[in-house]
Amino acid sequence: MTAALPKDNDSLLVRTDFSDEDAWARALRAARQENEDGFRAYFARVDDPAFAGADWRAVKAAVPDGNGASVLFIADRDALASPEHPFLVVDLDEDREPFRCVAAELWAVENNLNISNMDWEDYADHVDEHGVYRG
Repeated sequence: MTAALPKDNDSLLVRTDFSDEDAWARALRAARQENEDGFRAYFARVDDPAFAGADWRAVKAAVPDGNGASVLFIADRDALASPEHPFLVVDLDEDREPFRCVAAELWAVENNLNISNMDWEDYADHVDEHGVYRG
């Protein structure tokens, strides 16, 4: 893959599955939804077919130096196939295994990790048996 991701201060939400446009639209709506207290995830959407089928390591490698966020979100086949949209969460600061986060809790992960209000382990250590953080 030779594509590069845009440089942005917000986290990037990169689409890697292009099999269902309606599922992508639903996932984006869910990811942008404010919670009951008015918090929402801030991200720049990347909808580039050059990333079709890319694994998380390849997407992470395409993030430009000096990107302002500490996490990257990936909308892969698993994220788009489930009604909860469990996006893959990738640490940009260290070499750690990613975890999944349902769209309804994406705001918490994005907000808190990007301002270092909470640590990676606060989320990664609280995933369910399927590796999904649900709040």
